[in-house]
Amino acid sequence: MGKNVVIVGGGLAGLAASIYLARAGRTVTLFEKRQHLGGRAITSLRHGFRFNLGAHAFYRTGAGASVYRELGIPVRGGLARPKAIALVHDLVKGEEHRLPTGFFSLLGTGLLSFRGKREMASMLFHIRRHGGSRAGSRSLREWIDAHLTDARAREVTRALMRLVTFSDDLDHLDAALALTQMRLALRGAVYVDEGWQKLVDSMHSAAVASGVNFVSNSRIVGVVQDGAVRAIELGGLELDSDRMDTQALAMPEMRPEMIEGALIPAETVILAVDPVTAAELAGDAGRAWLQSRPVVASCFDVALRSLPDPKRLFALGIDEPVYLSVQSAFAQVAPRGGALVHLLKYGSADPSTERTLESLLDRIQPGWRDVLVHRRYLPSMTVSNALVAPNTPRPSPVTSIRGLYIVGDWVGEEGMLSDAALASARAAAKAILASA
Repeated sequence: MGKNVVIVGGGLAGLAASIYLARAGRTVTLFEKRQHLGGRAITSLRHGFRFNLGAHAFYRTGAGASVYRELGIPVRGGLARPKAIALVHDLVKGEEHRLPTGFFSLLGTGLLSFRGKREMASMLFHIRRHGGSRAGSRSLREWIDAHLTDARAREVTRALMRLVTFSDDLDHLDAALALTQMRLALRGAVYVDEGWQKLVDSMHSAAVASGVNFVSNSRIVGVVQDGAVRAIELGGLELDSDRMDTQALAMPEMRPEMIEGALIPAETVILAVDPVTAAELAGDAGRAWLQSRPVVASCFDVALRSLPDPKRLFALGIDEPVYLSVQSAFAQVAPRGGALVHLLKYGSADPSTERTLESLLDRIQPGWRDVLVHRRYLPSMTVSNALVAPNTPRPSPVTSIRGLYIVGDWVGEEGMLSDAALASARAAAKAILASA
């Protein structure tokens, strides 16, 4: 049993951990409660358009990029560098300016006064050079207010920070982590060709080639432990006949009729799930994980036969927490001639949210209803399982229970969003291999 590893959850973190461990000689079995792998990285195909589950961006110099390189997972797509529009005061009739995202756009925008431009230039230089290494233990809002005196410059900076962190709660967001994320964004973000499902499929193929065993449509209901992991408890499950039989569980004494509700002996378990599920599985040992605060947003995706205005590809609300991005302008996610537009409002939805996003689309792409192919609205979707507050670090991948590890975007010290998920997966795999 010493070289057997059970992974619960088949999202990006679970897949990455499985590949690292299988390639190092471990016998790895991954349980996924759904039929399909990927978690929030899945992509749905509708009328030839590839809809990601909410907003996704791949940061070229983030922790995720290094994990993909180590695992040999190719990432192909387009660099998102549009001429962006900043919307001020009113989404329907308010002002439009060039959004300052770099030196030249900062010089040319009418959004800021000379003093505001000077302060933002100094701030962007500081972030490019230091990231969050000098931020100290304070909230992002406190850091912005300490470094900028111009009111409009503060507003613009807060809007840019919302964009890269997906959080509107700047009063409780750790400044160091957010500034590091901004530095990654300034170095380039990529929209992935064929959607993030392409990454999931590539990781699945790499895992299969490495010998990972998969059990889909399965439900793990508990981790049996007495200070050390002893077993996992199964609910119902369905075996993948192409990759799985009772011997693949490395427990040949188990008969098929024993699988339903069985206790499967295990000494090493990785929980690649959200903090609430992880706490339920771990019992009292996971109670602290329930303190993680999720980050939510409302997402509106629209597939169009053509783009009414091909020059207007990105817009960011300055005093409204919204943005719009024509993802198909930078990545292969739509059929030839078609366009896939993603809109998002940060924070929890209210009854007016969908209409607000429609109004933004009316402003940037008037006439979109005449070329509509498909639309999808996702209210109050979880985009991250953890809002990292000052002096409140995320839990370590190595838990207090011997043999139990956790991974995900709410775990570890490195990165945000998918970068955190992949970095924690690598850290957990290294800890397991080092403990042998």
